[in-house]
Amino acid sequence: MYIIETKGLTFSYHKEKPLENPVLQEIDFKVKQGEYVAIIGHNGSGKSTLARHFNALLLPDEGEVLIKGVSTKETGEVYHIRQCVGMVFQNPDNQIVATTVEEDVAFGPENLGLPPPEILQRVEEALRLVGMLELRHHAPHLLSGGQKQRLAIAGIIAMRPECLVLDEPTAMLDPRGRAEVLELIERLNKEEGITVIYITHFMEEVRDVTRLVVMKSGLVVLEGSPRRVFSRQRFLKTLGLDVPPVTELASCLRAEGLDIPIDILKVEELVEQLCL
Repeated sequence: MYIIETKGLTFSYHKEKPLENPVLQEIDFKVKQGEYVAIIGHNGSGKSTLARHFNALLLPDEGEVLIKGVSTKETGEVYHIRQCVGMVFQNPDNQIVATTVEEDVAFGPENLGLPPPEILQRVEEALRLVGMLELRHHAPHLLSGGQKQRLAIAGIIAMRPECLVLDEPTAMLDPRGRAEVLELIERLNKEEGITVIYITHFMEEVRDVTRLVVMKSGLVVLEGSPRRVFSRQRFLKTLGLDVPPVTELASCLRAEGLDIPIDILKVEELVEQLCL
């Protein structure tokens, strides 16, 4: 069983005539337990709208979305669906609700009606996972951008979801904050086994994912490993998408006659090829 599966998912924000201006068009999409999947696409491609279907923030006009085999249209299952799939958004300030770090992380478990000892345990575990246990008594507004986003992720982790959906979580961060968040997400996937769906427009952030999905105009137009997808540079450029800078550099060197593979993703790989 897939943790997330969409079948013929079609959706429009224009409910009077939903099929005339669909934002998503017959999307068939599957995610296995433990995968690290990234979704990329130009603004307006539908990637954020798709993400909001994964925990029933939006519901299909046609087709269905299944979370561990359960349809998001089953109104009685929304509570369990949102426990299974946690969402982290672009602006962490929109998800911070308390006056201290530990109170903010405790907010979700408290709303689950858990007993205080278990809430305390979950808060400590979540803060330890994101590397912020020593900041538990700090005020959230005094944190850096990267720390705020890690706090938002801790608040979701305390709910113990099986899948974490992150919608451009580094868009408002500086390079250091972006690095902090990316390192955390990769660790949660590899060490904790949390399924990750990562949405971004920063191409260099998706080099290490399991699978890369490219969207255009509400359609999935390409998917595969990062090496396979980024080797299609000309096609990606027609979509208004870039490739990682080192991949672009490798392509330029190849055009100048150097025998360099087209699927270079990391600086170390390029250096190794140049030293051969």
